[in-house]
Amino acid sequence: MPSIQCRLWRLALRLVRRKQRFASAQALHEEIRRRRKTGRAAPSPRFLARHEVSVEPVAGVEVYTVRPRGIDSGRRILYLHGGGYVFDIVSQHWDFIGKLVDGLGATVIVPIYPLAPEHTHREVFAGLLPLYDQLVQSRPPASLTVMGDSAGGGMALALAQLARDSGRPLPGRLVLLSPFLDASGDNPGIDALEPLDPMLSKPGGIECGRVYAGGDPITLPQVSPIHGGLQGLPPVTLFIGTHDILLPDCRAFRALAQQQGLPLRYYEAEGMFHVWMLLPMPESELAFAQIIAAVEADEGAQRHPPGLAPRPVQADSVARAGE
Repeated sequence: MPSIQCRLWRLALRLVRRKQRFASAQALHEEIRRRRKTGRAAPSPRFLARHEVSVEPVAGVEVYTVRPRGIDSGRRILYLHGGGYVFDIVSQHWDFIGKLVDGLGATVIVPIYPLAPEHTHREVFAGLLPLYDQLVQSRPPASLTVMGDSAGGGMALALAQLARDSGRPLPGRLVLLSPFLDASGDNPGIDALEPLDPMLSKPGGIECGRVYAGGDPITLPQVSPIHGGLQGLPPVTLFIGTHDILLPDCRAFRALAQQQGLPLRYYEAEGMFHVWMLLPMPESELAFAQIIAAVEADEGAQRHPPGLAPRPVQADSVARAGE
């Protein structure tokens, strides 16, 4: 049964009509205009006191580097925030990034990439690829995790595919949190989940993909990375909830991973909604422990919480929330 906190979050999302912001293309653009006025969230004073934070431009993109003030494990995470490719980073992202720094002793690199509809995937990857090159050339690529939530999860997979296709060194692993893998909205399983999802709606998601594509085919792998081929990619860990309209595409990805030999740890959390792992509730603590374990697992680390260490699994395995 979902926790009280989870039920309260679900109620709050419905009360603020979060889903209505994605109900149509018009509603999405109205929300984009509103959010442009408020701007992006910056790291809080508490965040800045707890971590060492620096900011510098890389290929025209503002990049935050967040380091632990204590022991540095040498791990690095390139974190790509969500927001449908159209919305800025929010405070919940910074809270989660701080937890990653503390939980792993890792340095987390956070690019503030350009947003659609003012920009497209072309400008995004024109900035991300030089940053990626810096990261894989400065230290062993195996120490790098590329992680993202929602649209950032799709972007993380697309970045790894571009690195593979261009002959660049690959990161050690990918961690995808409620990833946006197919911007077409064509999966027939999506409609059945619309009444269950308290955050996302299909029309707005399609519009996000359309403006991000900037006139290119929506099936272009940089926009819909489920079409980019999975052979030769590093191990992937994927988290998705059963009350998320992105679930059918994640299940399709799981099937493709099995067919194409991609090492995949797949976590399907019963009753969870979009990017629940970024919110304060018991279910997100479980997911966070599994995320920590996934980053450490490929290094042979043994610091898993009791009962939470995921074993290497085949792509058709499912880990339910609470296991």
